[in-house]
Amino acid sequence: MSCPRLTLLLLVLAGHSWAGAPATRVVSLAPSITQTVRHLGAEDRLVGVTSFCDANEEIARVPGGILAEPEAVLGLAPDLILCTTMTPAATRQQMEKLGLRVEVIETPTLQSIAAATRRIAGLVGVTAKADAIPQAPANGPSVALLFGAETGYSAGCGSHAHEILEAAGLRNIAVEASGAWPQLGEEFLLEKDPEVLIIADYGGENREDVLAKLRAHPVRRHLRAVREGKVVVFPAGVFSVPGPDALAAAPKLRAAMETP
Repeated sequence: MSCPRLTLLLLVLAGHSWAGAPATRVVSLAPSITQTVRHLGAEDRLVGVTSFCDANEEIARVPGGILAEPEAVLGLAPDLILCTTMTPAATRQQMEKLGLRVEVIETPTLQSIAAATRRIAGLVGVTAKADAIPQAPANGPSVALLFGAETGYSAGCGSHAHEILEAAGLRNIAVEASGAWPQLGEEFLLEKDPEVLIIADYGGENREDVLAKLRAHPVRRHLRAVREGKVVVFPAGVFSVPGPDALAAAPKLRAAMETP
């Protein structure tokens, strides 16, 4: 007959991270962290991720995801939990009380993404790749980044997505809106009338379909970017997931804008 208390003790000991020892059983509670671990070539260290993470399907999906269930995490016997502040402090503290090592990784800017990559590399004992921070003067055309052709969700100052636009040499009209992730109204779009629209797409539509939607929109059809067909459809992941892919996004965005 098994002893529940002994089983719990063994799991806690398995989850203990010895000082200086690289982590070999990692649970990631954020897509950006999972992307970073994979970027470092250390996906084999992952024993648990969220259902929103892009990772090998054989890796366990943690119940609750970002709002992880501590006991479920404990059951994976990890020696390191990597999360963001999206995981509540109470949940993080509960995992720590179970003897688990929890590290909080925040990546609001491109600079912090590069720093986080180096930090995670140290935690798992691998060599970090040299990730250059893109730099370019924002003196190009004015743009509006929209998460979907029919939404107003955008990215402004204080977001890594805004920094991608700047690094691509673009002038983001959302800097005049409030907050890092503002919702741009139709009047605002008409007033600023951006030269280019960048539609962040999650993989479901092509440019022709997006342009058709914009030209059928009662307001957005009047935007010069729509009238002149200056619409770029670009993968949404680099704008919404602050991971290493974001560091390489600016030159790809510039290239996409040069493609007819």
